[in-house]
Amino acid sequence: MSMCALCAPILAALLSLAPVPAASASNGMEWALERWEGDGPARLDIGAPESTRAPPQLPRIPASRPWTLCAVYPHLKDSYWLAVNYGMVDEARALGLGLRVLMGKGYENLESQRAGVSDCIADTRTDALLVGTVSFAGLNDLLRPYAAQHPVLGLVNDIDASVVRSRVGVPWYQLGWQIGRWLAERHPAGSAEATVAWLPGPLEASWVNFVDRGFRAALDGSAVRIVVVSGGDTGRSIQRQLIEAVLDAHPRLDYLVGNAPMAEAAIAELRRRGREDSVGIIASYITPGVHSGLARGRIRVSVSDFPVLQGRLAVRQALHLLEGRAVEPYLGPRVERLDADNLAQYPLDWMLPPAGFVPIYEVIPVEPEKPRTTTPARP
Repeated sequence: MSMCALCAPILAALLSLAPVPAASASNGMEWALERWEGDGPARLDIGAPESTRAPPQLPRIPASRPWTLCAVYPHLKDSYWLAVNYGMVDEARALGLGLRVLMGKGYENLESQRAGVSDCIADTRTDALLVGTVSFAGLNDLLRPYAAQHPVLGLVNDIDASVVRSRVGVPWYQLGWQIGRWLAERHPAGSAEATVAWLPGPLEASWVNFVDRGFRAALDGSAVRIVVVSGGDTGRSIQRQLIEAVLDAHPRLDYLVGNAPMAEAAIAELRRRGREDSVGIIASYITPGVHSGLARGRIRVSVSDFPVLQGRLAVRQALHLLEGRAVEPYLGPRVERLDADNLAQYPLDWMLPPAGFVPIYEVIPVEPEKPRTTTPARP
């Protein structure tokens, strides 16, 4: 279905309400949101001048009843999904919504996620289901019949649009394209060759395919050459092993490029080998370790898709659906490229949870306050 067909009623409904930023959205700054379609931003009003295009908003609205959301993540073993969890939990509490969080056993284990989805579906408390999928279409047989009667939303990872009412996330293609473009701009065609080890993450994961396509497309025609591709789970120990093998096999490498746990582990490994000044590190998304590495100049560049905001947006989007309001079919924060020079421009609490935050798996819903009525005084 074309997004343009939905444009007018959705924007009329959303833009008629003033956005109410979350209390922890730093300094009252409005979230920079974009509509998405395919691999990039969808310009739903192509002919209009840029200044007349109203950015999408997703205002905070009151809940009419104590709705309960059920969310299924791929895992909670790295800080990226911890940031999503923080955003969802904090927003659910602010709106008085209930939230259950279930996690799978990683991107290589579809069956564990199917079990989590089945649990949410069977739970009579579930009013809306949010899925951070490990497979683009691997849940379709479970979600399609459920989605016919209940709101189902895609969370962070891209999912078959036919089984969800809305998707909150960003096109992962853009994460790969942004870092690839940074490299291509510094090593254009005709310049000296730059060699890259590409460690995108688990090769069987759908999101890695999107990142990989964007990265390779951005490098096309440049002097950058991928000399080795090494895929694996985003656990820190596995990424460290992959880095060691890559550096042993390629002593003249110019860059290590890939997932955030890889970038975090690469800092210490390059220092141990005395190669921290000769091998650049580039990360395809942000975590606390990547943020620190950027600030200290140990990681050259990264991108952020603002996972805390994605968690908040998903909760708001679910509430809009439950309250019968119009929603964008695909909405997410604008992807931004980060380095040491511009890092401070973006609020930390759009990207990362507070220090010491641990996963929270359940939020109890709160009954909305009833309007107060007054009895007229007797004459």
